[in-house]
Amino acid sequence: MGDKLGKMVKITKILFLCIFIINIHAKNFDEIENKIELAQHRLSPNLDARIFSVSGSKDSISIASYKIAKPTQNLLSSYKLLTKRDRYALRVLNKDKEEVAILGLGNPFYIHAQHIGYEDSKVFGGYIEQDIEIALPLDMDASYLVLLSQDSNGLKEVKEIKVN
Repeated sequence: MGDKLGKMVKITKILFLCIFIINIHAKNFDEIENKIELAQHRLSPNLDARIFSVSGSKDSISIASYKIAKPTQNLLSSYKLLTKRDRYALRVLNKDKEEVAILGLGNPFYIHAQHIGYEDSKVFGGYIEQDIEIALPLDMDASYLVLLSQDSNGLKEVKEIKVN
């Protein structure tokens, strides 16, 4: 009887530890999701926003241009949460270098190509430089943009640039 009680106590401890860990991860995810939702609600095709044209590659980013204008619906739909499928992300930091938002970019720097006679080739594509437009609310303190790459080990900073 004592052996069974000891096993039950161990299982209960493990169960509570798992619930605790899940709650911590859920809280962190909720915080990030709330930041994105707040920014999305402040972005509208009827309101002016800061629109950055960012030129980037797999190794670097730079701001090509900047304007204040009403964002298009297409630009607003690209404002999305980071997912596991995103190869690259853009982190927005305020002047104190605290994260304000993180956006999933997908894999905009890799182009797939197909050529007649090479359909069975395993690799047919390459990395390119790409211009990306990003809309941020006027009242968002966006002082830094950080290009991140994501792999199975998590996020890795590629390059940080100052916005102002």
